[in-house]
Amino acid sequence: MGLFSSLIGHTKAKDVLSRMIEHKTLPHALLFVGPDHVGKTLLAKTLSRQVLGVQNLETQPDYLELKRLDDEKTGKRKSNISVRQVRELVGRLSMTSFTGGAKVIFVEEAHRLSMGGANALLKTLEEPKGQTLFVLRAPSVEDVPATIASRCQVMHFTVVSASAIVDGLVRAGFSQADAQEAALHSEGRPGLALRYLKDSEYRAQRETDRVQAETFLAASLPERLRLVTELIPKAEVNSASRLQKVITELQMVARRDLLATSSTSSTLSTFLERLSEVRQAARHNINPHLALEHIALAT
Repeated sequence: MGLFSSLIGHTKAKDVLSRMIEHKTLPHALLFVGPDHVGKTLLAKTLSRQVLGVQNLETQPDYLELKRLDDEKTGKRKSNISVRQVRELVGRLSMTSFTGGAKVIFVEEAHRLSMGGANALLKTLEEPKGQTLFVLRAPSVEDVPATIASRCQVMHFTVVSASAIVDGLVRAGFSQADAQEAALHSEGRPGLALRYLKDSEYRAQRETDRVQAETFLAASLPERLRLVTELIPKAEVNSASRLQKVITELQMVARRDLLATSSTSSTLSTFLERLSEVRQAARHNINPHLALEHIALAT
């Protein structure tokens, strides 16, 4: 377990991987699935360093990453991993290892593989050459082409309990008070807890979001409807992502207020139910402003 001690939570996954390494039974392909910021990337890179026997992956030629590139014209991240990228990777895998040992390929967003890219990767996954380990990362198994997922050993990651996050942060050297505050804002994601503690700009934004959520929850219906465009400005490019963040903050405030009441509040319970409904519906590309107005109507 010491190998993965820097990873907060996920005891089962750490134990399974530790035993695989000890008994030399690692499969040729692993698929890590779960929410963002829970530790999938940290575990993938820790595992990669162990397999390659190095401390620094950046200078290791036998460690390769497959991820979306930036568009040269717009500067924005491309929508998928192209077949050309995969073919270039396969070409590099056909060469002998620089160190004479293993190679590790980390597919950062397996769900972003284009159809051609997935097909180009498939044969290599079926018949890997030499000591090659693939580690793929994705939100869920369903987001990855079935042909790819079926050739990987899947490991599921979920959100981490607040107590585990606090314990992990304290072990990392943070104070109990700071750890508890970060865990409160983490949504069960250790990566967000660490960002809250280390990134002052992010922390300030989260605190602003919390105040906005408190104002929205306490407001009258007309005021709530007015606040919709403040919570999600019409010029917001990533309005769908912003909606998810707003829902998260509203849930945190509503749950806190519900716990603070001496008796069950039907109003807060109804509000929380509405938030859950909208979060589910948001997966189907609903209009974020209409969704927030629907939340505002909850009484």
